[in-house]
Amino acid sequence: MEYKIITPGDSKYPQKLIKRLGDKCPDKIYYSGQLELLDHYTIAVICSDKSGGITLIDTNQVLFTVREYEMNYIGGWHSVIETEIFRLSLFRKNTTTTLFSAKGLDKETYESFLKDRFYPPLHEFPERDEYFRRANNGNLLMLSVSDPDETRQLRKNIMERNWLSCVLADIVFIPYGPKSSKTYTIAKRIREADIPAVSYTHLRAHETSLHLVCRLLLE
Repeated sequence: MEYKIITPGDSKYPQKLIKRLGDKCPDKIYYSGQLELLDHYTIAVICSDKSGGITLIDTNQVLFTVREYEMNYIGGWHSVIETEIFRLSLFRKNTTTTLFSAKGLDKETYESFLKDRFYPPLHEFPERDEYFRRANNGNLLMLSVSDPDETRQLRKNIMERNWLSCVLADIVFIPYGPKSSKTYTIAKRIREADIPAVSYTHLRAHETSLHLVCRLLLE
């Protein structure tokens, strides 16, 4: 994949990273596509693959409610629910999509990105043509902070990818993240960094309505 490199000294370097991480910002971000998508209102999504049907139903209700808003979705798009949200971001014409890979961009392509997630019978999802249309027209953004030659999804790269996705977002949506999961670990870092986030676990504990979930996502 043809990619570019951006460093903290570049005027186009994402300001959220500088504001939230200071001198702990990544020295290099590798990217392909429209870096300007990160200037849009951005929602990061992280969700454990241990989530069940109720969480998926709740998530679909939120997505149905916010479907008309213009947003940029960012994530690794790996778990079942993340994949569902990824597909929705392609279905809506008023949303943009940022892919954050744990692999290196010398090895990752838009096609290989799908192979880890959209395996049969999900490999022919209706939005597939739209995905490649956007990729071919430069309307998608792919990011990576992994070494360009990295071919594997190492745990440390996955954790860094998930964390930076959240740092780049205006708000983080966490449908499900049980203790001992990677999602839970990242959620604790999000809280410590005071990054706006919303999760069903917290909202159910406080008997908060779906309407408030959506309001928090879009404020």
